[in-house]
Order: sequence, then structure tokens, then C-alpha cells
Amino acid sequence: MADIFNEIDEELRQEKLKKLWDRWGVLILAGCVAVVVGVAGWRVWDHYRLKAAEAQGDAYVAASNLARGGDPSGAETAFLALAKSASGGYPVLAGMRAAGARAEDGKTEEAIAAFDALARDGKTPLRFAEMARIRAAYLAVDVEDRAAVEARALPLAVAGSAYRAEAREVLALAAWKADDLAAAAQRIAEIEADAESPRDLLERVGVLSALVKAQGTDGKAH
Repeated sequence: MADIFNEIDEELRQEKLKKLWDRWGVLILAGCVAVVVGVAGWRVWDHYRLKAAEAQGDAYVAASNLARGGDPSGAETAFLALAKSASGGYPVLAGMRAAGARAEDGKTEEAIAAFDALARDGKTPLRFAEMARIRAAYLAVDVEDRAAVEARALPLAVAGSAYRAEAREVLALAAWKADDLAAAAQRIAEIEADAESPRDLLERVGVLSALVKAQGTDGKAH
């Protein structure tokens, strides 16, 4: 008797499974296919993403080698091409390097314009925008008036700014070139009083401080 009941139970289970399969089988298969296709698609996408990242990295290194090899014009062209075609953080990095290559190639005004454009671009991350603004300000010291230099540097010369030391150095240089020795000395003092001022910057400022003091003593223009 037990065998008969077992057979009946087995038949009932099979009948239920058949009904379930008839009702949901297509959806179950579709779900399985979707999972397999999704996993395969993700693997393909990840493969191409890694390949693209490797290609962009290789292009960036190649452009950097041109810059180190004394070919700023070639480096600028390579970096600009990468900035247009790359993704992720490479466009900003390449744009910064392209602007720097212009400066090294003696294209000061073009370099300033490029750095200014990066600083204004809402897609540029904050730290890179500030860096671009500082780079433009440094270059502008020799080719633009004091007001133009200060417009870039003053917002970054405040406490808490990541580039406050560099901004204050730019302001000191601009003041010194304008024969405003008091303002130059004040900015130098701010840099020297800041415990977080970079050592190499302090060394540069030390030279400028000596010039300011010498000029103030003998009264001669630089």
C-alpha cells in the first residue's frame, strides 16, 4: 500500500510541476537567458573598458615622453588629441599638460588662455580648476597687469585654500613688479608664517624677500 501512495504522490508532484512549467516555463527560460547575456555583456564591456584605459594610459605616457624629450609642440598636439578622445580623468589631465606644453614652447598668451578655460569649465574638478587658475596667474605676472594677476590669485590666497602659498607668491611677485614693496613684504610674511608652506616655495620666496629688502634699502627699482 505504501508503494501505491508513493506513486500517487509522485504523480501528483509531477502533475503540479508540469502545470507550473506550462505556466511559468517560458519566463524562467527568459530569465536564465537574461542572466547569461547580462554576465557575458558585462564581461565584454569590462574587457573593452580595460583595453580603452590601457590605450589612454599609453597615449598619455607617450605624450609625456615627448614633453620630457624637449618637444613641447609635439607634446601639445598629442595631449590635445588625448583630451578630445579620452574619457574619465584623462581629458582634464591632458588639457593641463597641453597648456603647460604651450607655455614651454613660448606660447605664453595661448597657455594662459588654455589654463583660464580649464579653470572656468564646470567639468573640471575643483582642485584642477584651482591649479589651472594658479598656473595662469604665474604666467600672467610677466605679460598682464597687476589687476589681471590678482583677479586670478586673490580668491585662492585665503586661509584653508590648498594653493594659498602659491597664490600669495604670485601676489608678492605682482606687487614687487608694481614697486609696491609693502604689499610684497606682507605676502611674503604670510607665506613664511604658514607652517604648511612648501619648502621649495619658501626658498624661492627667500630670494624675493632679499630683493624686496635690498630695493627698499637703496630705493632703486628692480
